[in-house]
Amino acid sequence: MLPVASFVPRQFLGLTGLDHDRDKMIENDGLMCRTLCRCAERTFERLAESRTAGKALGEESFTDFNLQGLRRARGDRLVTHQFTREEKAGNGADWEWWFHADGHGFGMRVQAKKAHKDGRYVLRHYTRSFVGRVRQSDRLVEDAAASGCLPFYVFYNHRNWTAAGDELAPADCDHTLADQRQMGCTLVSALVVQRAIVERMYGSSDHVKRHSIPWNRVLCDSTVPDVGSLNAVFDRVRALHRDGVLDLRQARERPEVYSYAVSRAEGVGRGEPLAVPPDYGAPPPDLTDRPVYRAFGGLSDGPVRALPARVRQMISGDPVDPPDSPPCRSGPRGPG
Repeated sequence: MLPVASFVPRQFLGLTGLDHDRDKMIENDGLMCRTLCRCAERTFERLAESRTAGKALGEESFTDFNLQGLRRARGDRLVTHQFTREEKAGNGADWEWWFHADGHGFGMRVQAKKAHKDGRYVLRHYTRSFVGRVRQSDRLVEDAAASGCLPFYVFYNHRNWTAAGDELAPADCDHTLADQRQMGCTLVSALVVQRAIVERMYGSSDHVKRHSIPWNRVLCDSTVPDVGSLNAVFDRVRALHRDGVLDLRQARERPEVYSYAVSRAEGVGRGEPLAVPPDYGAPPPDLTDRPVYRAFGGLSDGPVRALPARVRQMISGDPVDPPDSPPCRSGPRGPG
């Protein structure tokens, strides 16, 4: 179990209320990471306070708060499409965002999850489709590949799991001071989540947290939105994606192997096994050697690319529909 520290009330952090002057300064200083820090801090506080009150806000509320703040402060370098519930059921994502400069950029499909009171996440979720029940994580990955984006999860947290003595280093970046509240919004590759699901991993939330990074560290940029600064951000994004690829390569799909036919003649609880457990000592198959994952190789190699026509339409404010994904058949097919 990872060490955690519970929410520290605002008065112990020297904060007595929303600092509107600081908010205005952050929104006007030209740094994406400081805006992301402020969003994460507010998420951490709101979620902790709502947990204390006994009625936590829903994931959609936190997504609305954060995306509105980002659009208002960083609309010059970030364009976002927030999906409806119906669209989310079809593509597994809460939103798509593109970071851009001088006609170039990269996209991310994002699914948001809120931590429960004990800090754990519910990772296994299903959506309906014409092929039957589909895992949300598979749908997210499949549709991200079809849309030219990399797939990620954002987790909304109200606890800091940094070990004591580390001085909150994981929540620091070149332009901000470390603060446990920056753990309020963390990013992780969707492939890490897929591994936790297909393995039915014990301690899956802890596994995901070990691969998560506060989003201000990943999306830390300069005051000037140019292609050079954007490539530096993209380097960190694809490093997080590649961490997910390496993690998923270690996955061992675990089918249900403890199914027994009850012998009526011998009584309840006794019988013969229907399946022989697989040899877990054998090298696991590489799940990333499937077409959907190979597609990400082209997206994550090299510098940022020229923006697709549909993204240029998004930036100009024209209505646009993202490309439809094929039926979700290429993702990991572990146990349901």
